[in-house]
Amino acid sequence: MAVGVTSSTSGLAFVNYMKDISESLNQQSKGRLLCKKTKPWTGQYLEWRLHVARTSGIGFAEDGGQFSIPGKQSYQSPKAYRRAVQGKIQLTDMAMAAIKNDKNSAKGVVNSEMEGLMRDILKFENWYFFRDGSGNVATVKANYDVGDTDLVEVDDSRGMWEGSELDLYTAGGVFRSTLPSVSSIASLAVDDYAQVDLSGAGNADMIATDVLKWKGATSSNAVSGLMSLIDDTAGTFQNVSVTSYPKYASLVMGNSGTARELTPSLFRSVLAGIQQKCGNESPASGLTCLTSLWDAVSVEEMYEGELRLSPKDKVVGLAVKSFQTMLGKVDVVTDADAPMGTMFFADFSQIYRGVQKPLEWRRDGNSGDGGSGAIFKRNDESGVYTATVLEIYEHFIKERHSSGRLDDLSYSRSTVY
Repeated sequence: MAVGVTSSTSGLAFVNYMKDISESLNQQSKGRLLCKKTKPWTGQYLEWRLHVARTSGIGFAEDGGQFSIPGKQSYQSPKAYRRAVQGKIQLTDMAMAAIKNDKNSAKGVVNSEMEGLMRDILKFENWYFFRDGSGNVATVKANYDVGDTDLVEVDDSRGMWEGSELDLYTAGGVFRSTLPSVSSIASLAVDDYAQVDLSGAGNADMIATDVLKWKGATSSNAVSGLMSLIDDTAGTFQNVSVTSYPKYASLVMGNSGTARELTPSLFRSVLAGIQQKCGNESPASGLTCLTSLWDAVSVEEMYEGELRLSPKDKVVGLAVKSFQTMLGKVDVVTDADAPMGTMFFADFSQIYRGVQKPLEWRRDGNSGDGGSGAIFKRNDESGVYTATVLEIYEHFIKERHSSGRLDDLSYSRSTVY
C-alpha cells in the first residue's frame, strides 16, 4: 500500500493549512451563498412529502343537512439523489523534497496547487449551478473553417477552459466521441458565437446542434441547477410527474425561441404570475433576480431615465440593485456564469443545497484508526505524489411555484468569457 506524506515526514502540517483554505474558499460560489439552507443528509437520496391536492370534504350545507363525504389530501414523494464532484493534483518527488526543508516552498505549493484546485472546483460548481443537470457545456453552432479544421463555433465558451477534455453528443443525447483537450478559446465573439480550438479534433464529424459536455458528465451524475429546478417542462422531476401534477412547476415565460427586449411589463408579468401561482402567499424570503452581466445591462437601460445624471449628482448608477414590487423588494444579483438571455426569479427559501460530504481532501485513514491521515499518497510506478478532493451534494427545490423564469431575452455583447 502506498505510504502518504505526513507532517512528520515533510516537516509541515498540511492538515492545518487545508482547514483554513477549505473554510475560506467554500463561500465563493453563488450556489453556496444563495442557498442559505444547507441540509446535511445520509443515504442514497433525500425524500420528503409534497402536498399536491386539497381535501374535497368541504362544501355548503342547508340547515340540518348532511356533511360532505370525507376527502383526503394527496401527497407525492419527491427525491433528490446525491452527486459527487472530484479533483486531483500531483506533485513530484523533487517538489516534496523542497517542502521538507523549506516552509516557504510548502506555502507556495499550498497556494498554487491545492488552493488552485479548490478554486477551480468552485468555478466548476458555479457554472453547473445555473444549468439543467444534463452536464452540457455548450452547443455547436457552426463549423468555422478558416484553414484550421480544429476551430469550432459554440454558443457559449464560459463553461470550458484550456486543457479540459470534452465529450461530444448529438442533440438527442447519443454519445459520439471524447474530444482532445481544448487548446485555446478566443476572447472575441465570431458571428456572435465563441470560437474554440479543439486541438487535433477536426470538425468533419461535428454538425450544428451537437452538444459538448464536460468529460464523463451525464444526466445521471451531474448536479441539478437552476435551469431544471425553476422549470415547467413536462415529464418527471425529482420523482414527481409534472405531467400529472402541473402545479408542481415554476412559471416560465419564454417567446418560442425568438429573442425579445426586456421591458417593465415583462418584469411585472412574471412577478404577477408568481404571485398568482403562490395563491396570495408571497415567497417567504422575497425574490432574487439572478441573471448574467449582459442582461443586467438591459435592466439599467430599461430605467435609463431614472439613472441619468444631473450636474449635482456624485454617484453613477443604482444605489441599491433592487426593485420594489408587489412581492416586496426584488434583489438583482449578477453572475459571470449565468445563462445569457435568461433571468431567474428565485425564492431561495425553497431551494436547498443538500450536502452529504463537504468539499475536503480525502485522507489515508486517521491516527485513531492506525492510519497516517495523510493527504498525499506516493505513486510507486513514478516519482509523484497525488492528492484528491471530493464533495457529495445536490441542489433540490421543495416549492417550485414560488419561483419563476424569463427566457428568450435579447442582449448585446462584444466579448465572450
